[in-house]
Amino acid sequence: MAAKEMFAEPTFLECGFGELEHKVIGQGTCCLCGNCLTFCPRIGVRNHKPTLLEYDPLCGLCYAYCPRTFFDMPKFEEKIFGRSRTADEALGIYRTVSAARATPIRGQVQDGGVVTALLIHALESGQIDCAVVTDRNSRWQTSPKVATTPEEIVAAAGTKYTITPSIAGIQMAMDQGFTKIGFTGTPCQIQALRKAQLLEEPYRFGQEKIALLIGLFCMENFDYQKLMSGLVKEKFGLQPNDVTRFEIQKGMFRAVTPGGVKEVPLDETDPFTWPGCGPCFDFSAELADVSVGSVGSPAGWSTVLVRTKEGEALYSSAISSGKIESQPVTEKALALVRKLAGNKVARFESNAERLRSSGVKFDVVRI
Repeated sequence: MAAKEMFAEPTFLECGFGELEHKVIGQGTCCLCGNCLTFCPRIGVRNHKPTLLEYDPLCGLCYAYCPRTFFDMPKFEEKIFGRSRTADEALGIYRTVSAARATPIRGQVQDGGVVTALLIHALESGQIDCAVVTDRNSRWQTSPKVATTPEEIVAAAGTKYTITPSIAGIQMAMDQGFTKIGFTGTPCQIQALRKAQLLEEPYRFGQEKIALLIGLFCMENFDYQKLMSGLVKEKFGLQPNDVTRFEIQKGMFRAVTPGGVKEVPLDETDPFTWPGCGPCFDFSAELADVSVGSVGSPAGWSTVLVRTKEGEALYSSAISSGKIESQPVTEKALALVRKLAGNKVARFESNAERLRSSGVKFDVVRI
């Protein structure tokens, strides 16, 4: 396979939105991360799909920045970490791993509140001047939000299990004049932003203003309409605004309401999964500055993988300032995280083979 198909050489004369539509959107592999519509004013979202709104001069940035086109993980790792992973680094490259929880805002957030605490500390310490987060309304419809105060960050806390083009919030932040933008999102969104930062394309749209990437552990995400209609309304007999919190615990998908908890085995949610999640190999947001998830830690704590020097500086400072407390992660608990990461890779390989057999070009190199 030619190197230029995989990494770094400009594709702006080769593939435009037509190629993206044919190879990604039309094949159902789009993860709706929002990267293409963030960096191209000619692309919007209609019917939950990226759509060309006006004439495209074939610049190709949408194709280049999409995490579902070419993706050479070793090259990105070398750019970010100075090396590519070894065969036994199933969770990617990281400096430290620990369990952590937020100290001052516990009870207002989910799974330890570490992401919220890190964003607040980064804002207050000047590492970022805003945070792009995912907010929701009372019906659990989600949208990106530019948070500029600790109160706004806390208000958007908590996991939302439906697809959101959250990267669009990066453009919102740049339009408002922010130059040190923090972002928290899923592995596919982190991949997309790293492509925007690191590919040697000839155009710049403010990628250098992205100062911090916090990634979330993610096995899959869900289609809002399908989840609310098929699960919340039909199976649980609830309305979306009845639910105060969604969570995944011990293999169960749970909806928490003031009157109690409704739950189903996680495998019963498969019909509601976003189809573009299938071709994804990354469970632990392997290219983030810091990766956070509930798997592998006790209830009320989060597992934290610190990956970059920027992430290490933030995490250490948050602990020193008393925003976060930490404790070691047991090898048994870490083995569970590795197992889930391996399961996602296996699913990815199965889906990739299926896509290739149906004629879809699917170029990813992991190691």
